[in-house]
Amino acid sequence: MDGLVCIITGANSLSGIGRATAFAFAKKKARAIYVTDINGDHLVPLAEEITSTTGVECIPKCMDAAADKDIQNVIADALGTFGRLDVFFANAGVAGRHPMATETSEAFLNMMRVNAWSVYAAIKYASVAMEKTSTEKTKSGGSIIATASVVAGVRSGAGPMSYSASKAAVINICQSAAWRLHGKNIRVNAICRGLIKTEMTKKVLEAVSSNELLVNLMKRNSALERYGEPDEIASIVAYLASREASFITGQDIKVDGGLTAALPYCPLFADE
Repeated sequence: MDGLVCIITGANSLSGIGRATAFAFAKKKARAIYVTDINGDHLVPLAEEITSTTGVECIPKCMDAAADKDIQNVIADALGTFGRLDVFFANAGVAGRHPMATETSEAFLNMMRVNAWSVYAAIKYASVAMEKTSTEKTKSGGSIIATASVVAGVRSGAGPMSYSASKAAVINICQSAAWRLHGKNIRVNAICRGLIKTEMTKKVLEAVSSNELLVNLMKRNSALERYGEPDEIASIVAYLASREASFITGQDIKVDGGLTAALPYCPLFADE
């Protein structure tokens, strides 16, 4: 990733995928990394740690990932400072409890705004910036990656219906954008993560861990019989952001420990 200028949304959580990805980009020697979030209490220490330990310039910015003006401002900063934008990781998202019987249209639309519109807007504005060329960047190009979900986006059953709908939308937006941007050398892919140990999933995983039946059920639904770590998602994001993935676009890449490799595991039909 030498010379690449990157933006990451949803990077404030101390145990999140955004933070892990910032370190993964730095290890690949990106030129500059913007770490952003609507909450900024951990962004400055994160940026300082990355810069001091890797030498990669890391810039913290508070922004609403679903607000057009905020997205445009961070992109404009990257273009004004470095003259280019190469990678945009649209990772920000929300979940929560929204039962079908009581969920309001406002709550549903806010879920779609934060989880789906943030990706659409990122593609809309980042792709224009990625087309800009200079003596240093001689041709259009870039990589846009969005965080979707295996359990909620490819299938259903994780969280409220609005969450599943928003993550399914992310996958389709990325597939559609890959073709809308044809010929511009701008790749768009979705990461469909399985159950990853982050701040967002902490309460769910704690509830599961206290119930032996649920623990066994979760094991049977994962070929690796465990949850994933943020670093394991970050490494795939860094690969997709890099030049090594130059022929991959329009894909929903499942990183789920084998969760979607089969129907729920049934020992009655197993070999052992």
